Amino acid sequence: MKTTELSPDLAFGHFAPRGFAAWILRACHRLPRDWPGARTLNKLLRGLIKRPTRQFDIEVDQLKLRLRSSGNYCEKRQLFEPQFFDVDEIRWLREALAGGGVFLDIGGNIGLYSLHIGRACPDVRIITVEPDASLSQRMLFNAANNNIQIDLAPVALSDYSGTGYLAVSAEQRGENALASEPQQGEEVTVSTLLDLCTAKQIERICAMKIDIEGHEHLVLSHFFANAPQSMWPRYIVIEHVHDETHIVSRLQAEYGYTIEAQTSRNILLSA
Repeated sequence: MKTTELSPDLAFGHFAPRGFAAWILRACHRLPRDWPGARTLNKLLRGLIKRPTRQFDIEVDQLKLRLRSSGNYCEKRQLFEPQFFDVDEIRWLREALAGGGVFLDIGGNIGLYSLHIGRACPDVRIITVEPDASLSQRMLFNAANNNIQIDLAPVALSDYSGTGYLAVSAEQRGENALASEPQQGEEVTVSTLLDLCTAKQIERICAMKIDIEGHEHLVLSHFFANAPQSMWPRYIVIEHVHDETHIVSRLQAEYGYTIEAQTSRNILLSA
């Protein structure tokens, strides 16, 4: 059986780690966040079982997850170092969504943010935007195993609605992005964020996570220029490592957002 396939026909637990792999994962998960050498040791340990790509069924943070050992950065981090995987961002969103509302997970990948929010905040309506069918399949498999309701939007977001081409990264699936030329990708449906919200009958976004490999400015610029202010999200988690267009500064200067915190990869904004 190919390790790159999800194997949804096999029940959760079939790929439970055993023997040496189980020992490595336990060791990785027990490394304390406040120990300076933890990340370095984690990288050394996971290197022993990361390749060839394997599937593992693990339970972490009260979630049952089927995860692959390589080929997808966020998935690998959740498998080997859940105590480091966007802990501050997810905790902040949980608090923001404690009273319910709509959560938009844009660039959902395999839906790790959606799954964590769904477990902690069962009254939240979760819409996960992910055009990659392979990633979406894995997300829905894990959601079903945890009885979490996720509304999948299988589209790519941009500043127009129509069709486009998704360039799929063979090395890191999370680096998929809209291609500039048709021959560079797979045809996908493209939507603006406003059109998506209208189609989903969303009147107000409570919180949003957006991570779409440098296309954030196109999506957000169009949305804030055209959407009614009543629809604007109160809380935003946005990846800042690709912010050459300074969209975060524009969110502050033009739309009244304030930076509440910053992590190594993300900025947490509130209005």
